[in-house]
Amino acid sequence: MREAEHLPAIRRITEILGAMTAPGSRLRRMLSADAAHPPLVPHTLELASADDVVMPPSHEEAILALVREVADGTEAPLWFSHETAAMVHGAWTYRTPQLVHVTREWNPHVDGEGEPLVRRHHTPMPPQDRADVRGVPVTSLARTLVDCIRTLPRDGALVACDSLFRRGADPAEVSRIMSSSRGKRGVVQAREILDLCDPRSGSPGETVTRLAAADVGLPRPECQLEVATARGTCFVDLGFADVRLAVEFDGELKYDDDAERVLREERARQDALEDAGWMVIRVRWEELEDLAALEHRLRRAYLAARRRVLLGLTA
Repeated sequence: MREAEHLPAIRRITEILGAMTAPGSRLRRMLSADAAHPPLVPHTLELASADDVVMPPSHEEAILALVREVADGTEAPLWFSHETAAMVHGAWTYRTPQLVHVTREWNPHVDGEGEPLVRRHHTPMPPQDRADVRGVPVTSLARTLVDCIRTLPRDGALVACDSLFRRGADPAEVSRIMSSSRGKRGVVQAREILDLCDPRSGSPGETVTRLAAADVGLPRPECQLEVATARGTCFVDLGFADVRLAVEFDGELKYDDDAERVLREERARQDALEDAGWMVIRVRWEELEDLAALEHRLRRAYLAARRRVLLGLTA
């Protein structure tokens, strides 16, 4: 019997999570599943502007208010699902419309015109696919992950995938749901997103940058790559070890009173990487608004780094 197409990706993700949870692993702090209580509706990252990368509270408040309104307005069993469930679980979302997704096991035939911001789904909901977060009924982490990677645009799907595995989604459960979803809409994209997934991504911006690298045909970069330098070990956001190219994502754009210190440390870190023979490029939030330009920039940088290696200029 032929192996399910998603299984190689599931094995790779399982290995990554195993390394992250190993005793003494530096990456364990990245596992947000260690948090005791996820926020009901966490911060949603968007491209509002270069100086304001976190969605205003009004967006979160609107979603939360609608979640509560829907939950309080019905006695029939329902579960918040898709990207709404991802938010309730405390996962990242990216470019997410202001909609509330609700799943029931039956079609209530409700007139959607009265609630234009509520997207209804009806499908079987086995007990293992259900969860409760601070009194809010939601789909489980694994079910939420599969729903998101099947239905969201690719960038938002990969952001949710990276984050939900970090929140604690069980790869075995994801594999089970993927197998039961065979033939359904979006499963081909879901397999692609699993293949691109890396729970070591440090932010939605890093995830989307990694997607841009894949879309332009570059090899898979390694997240949180260790690089030995004269200053000590540096960990780069994304690294192509074969050509000694480091890609750093500038996600912290507000340095407040520590601006001078932070910039000085970043400069010293970059100097150490370059002294060790690495080429470093930095990606900013606003560059994600033009992914085609970012893809070309990444490809040019990779080819330039490869030429340096072939010419022996990295020693």
